[in-house]
Amino acid sequence: MKKILALLLAALMIVGMAACAPADDPETTGPNNGTSGADNDTWKGTIKVWTPTEDQAADNNWLVAMQERFEEAHPNYEITWDNGTMSEADSVTSVGGDVTAAADVYMFANDQLGKLIDAGGLSRLGGTFLEQVESDNSEFMVSTVTHTDGGVYGFPVSNNTWFLYYDKSVYSEEDVKSLETLLEKGKVVFPFEESWNNGCIFLGMGATTFGPAGVDAAAGIDLGEHKYDAARKMLQIAAHPNCVEGDQGVGQLISGEVDASFSGNWDAAAAREALGDDLGVAQLPTFTVDGEVYTMTAMSGAKCVGVNPNAGNVEGKQKVATEFAAFLASPEAQLARYEMRGVIPASTTLLENEKIQNDEVAVAEINTMANCAIVQSSLSEMNNWWTPMETFGKGIISGEVNEDNVEDQVDQLEELLNKTSEL
Repeated sequence: MKKILALLLAALMIVGMAACAPADDPETTGPNNGTSGADNDTWKGTIKVWTPTEDQAADNNWLVAMQERFEEAHPNYEITWDNGTMSEADSVTSVGGDVTAAADVYMFANDQLGKLIDAGGLSRLGGTFLEQVESDNSEFMVSTVTHTDGGVYGFPVSNNTWFLYYDKSVYSEEDVKSLETLLEKGKVVFPFEESWNNGCIFLGMGATTFGPAGVDAAAGIDLGEHKYDAARKMLQIAAHPNCVEGDQGVGQLISGEVDASFSGNWDAAAAREALGDDLGVAQLPTFTVDGEVYTMTAMSGAKCVGVNPNAGNVEGKQKVATEFAAFLASPEAQLARYEMRGVIPASTTLLENEKIQNDEVAVAEINTMANCAIVQSSLSEMNNWWTPMETFGKGIISGEVNEDNVEDQVDQLEELLNKTSEL
């Protein structure tokens, strides 16, 4: 396992695109987020912080624990913490609605990065903060917080992807490498109606979203030269007698209705409790089309910590807020979050941690990120993806998309995916 993780570490370091601030902009735009300041700096004031509710559980409060550690590391700061809760998925609504009243430090999903920047709610990182992002993360993860201007606007703290959960009493480790074998030996729920997931066949066969890094709006969404074959493969999967209709998640696996399903690490605790030693996890499987082997590919990203550039006119507040955001994304804080909440870290420096290496859910997630994932674009044009893909998947289930009209349906789908009026 250690050798495997070492190889993955090497792979992660070269995946994706290099992302950095322009050479002539070593610090940041807006308030100074480029330097961490001297150890003897003094500061007194209030820092408003928003994180998910789970990070502030009464009996297991990760946020407060990290604030206490930060205070210990900065005894010259006298900070009053103003903590609030917000789901990463709600950051555009909660922060973008009124950036001047929003938190100074908050967590967000990287697919919302573009909208947050447009709303003036994210600071561009520079100096030692930019160095931290680039040194602690794979190039893939750096690209998740890189905007079209080349700037980096957040600190990744965890992966955001999905992979395979399965019943070990039904499948071997070799069986789960192939979707065809999964369907042959047991029942599988495929997320046809989940638009974050159901593009995995198109993506596995070469579809792209706004170029390889997801930041080229002019490139649009291209379903690729194999788009018709990909759609026919989806029809084939849906028609298989062992393919069960359902949503992303482990509910049907837990109930025994299926033997394999797809979800992320957020379902790990429930799956472990239900299946015990029979629980297996793995990266996304391969599939075969006309004798060629492809791999299901996940649209993936990161959960991140950002800094609001509207921290007010209190002298030094922006620097302290950015220092705290950087601390929340540090390997120390990410490891603590993993130990307290089971959230798998993004930091490459933790991939060789023994606890991570011995966690099969973490290994499955890391394998998926390294081997079969693309960066989920943060461009506003990405909004075109969700409804058309959901409709297409539902059409396959209902029979509206079928062998007689599949090519026309795919052409219509690609047109809708690139229709700017749908934004």
